[in-house]
Amino acid sequence: MTITAKVQKTFDNGKVKAICDVTLDGSFTVHGVKVIEGERGLFVSMPNTVYTDKNGDKKYQDVFHPVNADARKALIDTVTKAYEQVAQSQEEELPFGPQM
Repeated sequence: MTITAKVQKTFDNGKVKAICDVTLDGSFTVHGVKVIEGERGLFVSMPNTVYTDKNGDKKYQDVFHPVNADARKALIDTVTKAYEQVAQSQEEELPFGPQM
């Protein structure tokens, strides 16, 4: 399976660092895949819908997700690499180098 990712938007503030589109085999595109900064580093969050269950608790359900470990790894690696390339190019565009 060929997986490609395109970063649509990046964010400087907050936990969400980017929103991406993922294309599978040049045939299907999934919008709204997020790159999030967590306590243990970056992770990829699948698009989801929010609903309230019968107990009144808020629940999240992925509307798209890989069904096996190999597909999950390939998708995460592709999205993370696309984000890192965009983040690096944005950092290089700063007039005085990275800000600390």
